[in-house]
Amino acid sequence: MRRIWIVTGTVITVAAAAVAYQLSKHWKDYHYVGTRLMVDISQPDALIRTTSLSRLPRDLLQVPIAKDVLTEDLAFYYEQNEDRLGLNGTVKRIAYEHDLDWQDKLYASIFNEPAEVAFWRDGKGALRHYAVVMRMGLFNKALQEAAKVAMKDGQLKLAGDISTSNGKAQIMAMEVNPRRTLLLISQGDRLVVLSDPGLLFDDSNGIVSEARAAVAKWLEHDGALSLQFDLDNIAPAPAQAAGTAKHTMAIGAPTMALGYGAFVSGFKGMRFDFGGNWSTSVWLDAKKTTSAQLLDPALWTAAPANPSACIVVPIDWSMVNTVLKEADAKPKLPDQALAPLSGPGLACWYRESNLYSPVFITKLPLNTANRDATLQAMATWAIASGEQAAPGKGTTKAKSDQKLWRNTKSMATLAASGDFVVFSPDGSLVEKVVDTIARSNPSVADQTSGAQSTLGLITPRPLSEMAQREIYAALAKPEDANFLEAAKTHLPARMKALATYPPIRLELSKTQASGKAWQKVEWISKEKSN
Repeated sequence: MRRIWIVTGTVITVAAAAVAYQLSKHWKDYHYVGTRLMVDISQPDALIRTTSLSRLPRDLLQVPIAKDVLTEDLAFYYEQNEDRLGLNGTVKRIAYEHDLDWQDKLYASIFNEPAEVAFWRDGKGALRHYAVVMRMGLFNKALQEAAKVAMKDGQLKLAGDISTSNGKAQIMAMEVNPRRTLLLISQGDRLVVLSDPGLLFDDSNGIVSEARAAVAKWLEHDGALSLQFDLDNIAPAPAQAAGTAKHTMAIGAPTMALGYGAFVSGFKGMRFDFGGNWSTSVWLDAKKTTSAQLLDPALWTAAPANPSACIVVPIDWSMVNTVLKEADAKPKLPDQALAPLSGPGLACWYRESNLYSPVFITKLPLNTANRDATLQAMATWAIASGEQAAPGKGTTKAKSDQKLWRNTKSMATLAASGDFVVFSPDGSLVEKVVDTIARSNPSVADQTSGAQSTLGLITPRPLSEMAQREIYAALAKPEDANFLEAAKTHLPARMKALATYPPIRLELSKTQASGKAWQKVEWISKEKSN
């Protein structure tokens, strides 16, 4: 069965800004550097730092919710993974056919070492490409022997070299199966494994200079990848500190923001540490996003109760305003129209809608200059489909300060009510928020305390229903019939286990750091806190 990772992430800023971003000159921020896979390996999207690759899945299952939802199947899948088995099998075959004296401890050591594993997104946004950086003196000696027989072997070839401050590092291409060729780059006791030659080579089989420099840096310096994610700069938590983590999983903001990380410049990423204890942290730049800018309890009074998930979005409104001004659309927004916006937004998902249609809530005070003109201009080009978007009425109990715009074809809707502005591709969610602002529906603030420091809220029961429905929908194509059948067999039990958990609130630690640092996030529920 295809690996199903349930990741509670964040969708960043309003759809209007997302469209404008792609139309503006900021497309250059994607940094395509010419590798065959169009990946800049000097900028990882996610990172795992671990004391043992082989122990990682089973240690992850010590986290209660991971054990209930992912089950032992995760460990079995990892241990029987095609790439892992293929690498072991290829190494053993090379040793046997070329009469190399490699011991069983060599095979065991391949995945039983401390390592950094970096990941990059493919064209569909999945973290499919990877690099493993580790110290493996025993295996590297074996590779030096293998290099001598590479010209005689069908699965192992010399593919070039990379110059570092310590000399030249050999690049070896190892075909582990017809669909996977790994690059093994070794020097001294350090080894780099690339999941695909296209991470390093261009279409002409030349090594891309930026990729060459990145690999050389990994070979020359311990912890080079961890340094890029600043993993050791953790703000102290008010509670007793957890033990040293055996494993750390970090995801950068560009990945969590679906490529629009520039709109959340103060948010850098999220991490999970687990070993004896487990913890969660967010990577914040206090110079760009302070606690006052990140947390606004009023937003939770506008969010309807019982969401599948809600997450605070620390929007950089100055960047949004810049992009909106550059967008090739008419009518133009008034200059500095969004200047009064300085607080965060809130993105929420509800079980009656779908994964791709969250509702966004932010504040634009009633006394903002040119407020009506700003709203009308935003509505006209953000949700229209070739025609002028007109104010309309929903099922909401209208008040004099409420305004509503809807695209009648797509049902994308923008609304203003009181000091709040609401947008969603699903107009029914916008109407639900407007009714909540009018106090016709209960809000998240009505059902939970601690809004002053809440970063997010997860309600497992509606989340499990939405996740199961969305996974089935994603496997609706005829060619996915086998995967769909497997999902229907295994998924319901896992979603049922997830649904048994009480609502979980993510609360930012009261201990703040200056500059960029990882800050602790507490998981709080009625039954327990972690």
